[in-house]
Amino acid sequence: MTHRVTVTIGKDGSISAETHGVTGSKCLDYIPLLEDLLGAETVTSEFTEDYRRTSVENPATQQQSQWNS
Repeated sequence: MTHRVTVTIGKDGSISAETHGVTGSKCLDYIPLLEDLLGAETVTSEFTEDYRRTSVENPATQQQSQWNS
């Protein structure tokens, strides 16, 4: 499965991101990259239940974060 990040910008300027196809804690590697690209700082971060699954169990681990820019 391809790794993908969905970035959403709200009407109020809030930014959220969700990883797709990234298993386990590897999704955390995207946070500094996204902060740099977006010129933003992570305010909250939460994991879906897929975070605890391995690539063998389910390759669709997701992680969501929100930033202030």
